Amino acid sequence: MDNRWLNFESIANARDLGGLKTLEGHTITSGLLLRSANLANASRGDMETLRREYRLSKVIDLRTAAEREERPDASISGVAVRHIPVFSEQLAGISHEKGTDASQLQKLIPKLDGLYRLMVTNESCRRSLGLAAACVMEHDFTSGSVLWHCTEGKDRCGLLTVILLSALCVDRQQIREDYLLTNEVNRPKAEMYYKQVLAAGRPTNEAEMVRDVFLARESYLDAAFSAIDEHYPDMDSFLRDGLYIPEGAIEKFRISVLH
Repeated sequence: MDNRWLNFESIANARDLGGLKTLEGHTITSGLLLRSANLANASRGDMETLRREYRLSKVIDLRTAAEREERPDASISGVAVRHIPVFSEQLAGISHEKGTDASQLQKLIPKLDGLYRLMVTNESCRRSLGLAAACVMEHDFTSGSVLWHCTEGKDRCGLLTVILLSALCVDRQQIREDYLLTNEVNRPKAEMYYKQVLAAGRPTNEAEMVRDVFLARESYLDAAFSAIDEHYPDMDSFLRDGLYIPEGAIEKFRISVLH
């Protein structure tokens, strides 16, 4: 799976879903479905690569308005942008951008297992995720690729990726492996914050909480899958009844990106 990493100068945690196999024996076409961390620091070279090499034509930003205002994405000429926040501004502890030192981060740490459950059970979150998923599915891929992101490219971006891969009939083991790839690029940052908290004289458990904000954990994904399995008989029912994705959009999506 490592060959799906996208090499950019300044965009972090970027990869292509192309190459993943479905349960029906199809393969996701490369260069169409891209996921990443935010694009605030995208260099000119990165933007040129996205435009020329990946023919990027749509970006879906899953962050709140406050997050976007704090660190706006770089503007890429000719690329349509959709802002579809998964969370309302009232939900606290979701931004990885507010504050850079350990003491500030400790105040913002969400309980991530619960956050993942919230994203698939809360009506507002489900509607937003469903809207974002439909926006990807109904994209005209003849015009180029689509990229979605949140802040770290891990939680909101990760769960939208879970939904899209599930719609394409990719098995949960491959979905899990893709999700955990975030750790390959985020671990150094996570360890840096872990050491900062310890150096500030805080207990180990607090340092671990801060570190885990930047890491993908199987328990987070398991919390989401468990909540889905508790409320819906199967993933198709979740896509249709939980996320309100039109059935025709899913079929169109499969035809557009699978070979």
